Amino acid sequence: MIAVVVLALMLLLWYAPPFFSAAGGHQVLLILLGVDVTLGPLITLIIFNPQKTRKALAFDLSVIAILQISALIYGMSIMFQTRPVFVVFSMNSFDLVTANLLSKEDIAKAKYPDYRSLPLTGPVYVYSEMPTDIKEKNEVVLSAFSGKDLPQFPQYYQPYSEHMSAVGQAAKPIAELKKLNPDRIAEIENAVRATGLTEAGLGFLPLRAKYENIAVVVRKSDGKVLTTLKMSPWQVP
Repeated sequence: MIAVVVLALMLLLWYAPPFFSAAGGHQVLLILLGVDVTLGPLITLIIFNPQKTRKALAFDLSVIAILQISALIYGMSIMFQTRPVFVVFSMNSFDLVTANLLSKEDIAKAKYPDYRSLPLTGPVYVYSEMPTDIKEKNEVVLSAFSGKDLPQFPQYYQPYSEHMSAVGQAAKPIAELKKLNPDRIAEIENAVRATGLTEAGLGFLPLRAKYENIAVVVRKSDGKVLTTLKMSPWQVP
């Protein structure tokens, strides 16, 4: 029952599909459940002694329950801290940004109030572009050497709805996605049919994530995100 509740919380709120596996949610969940499920039975097996008094056994089992609850709370706090919060479009691709990649100082610098707090119900699509100010641009470029790229600068986030046309123009043809995934052409064609549009009216863009890359299918006319496909959006070396 606990596993079902935790999984539902992750899938419905923090790690809405398709970001569960892309953000490594399955790994965290397996560790959490593995520790929590084995912790109680294992310790019980070690300390259980039928010769103990009822009071002593009750105390032991209470301690075990506290340990399990503590492990569960700790694991869920880790899941919360690493949840996806923004899908950032910049430089012709999307990046999945998780909560632990953004500091409080970074979030406080966001130009738009909506981005000065981290979403709790799944990632929000935003648009970002390199600043024109030389000093700010150099800061972003130099930060890349320490692993902090443009998508991790909330001060440059802009509403996705105001820049959807630029996203549509940057989208690559679906035919290119088929070339990258020749063994999954049928899946791609089924996804195209499900949109109700022709292949010519659609395009795709890569989405980078820590554990899994995704192809984001958009409408070329306005950049609206229609669906996502768990397949390679890149040319594999």
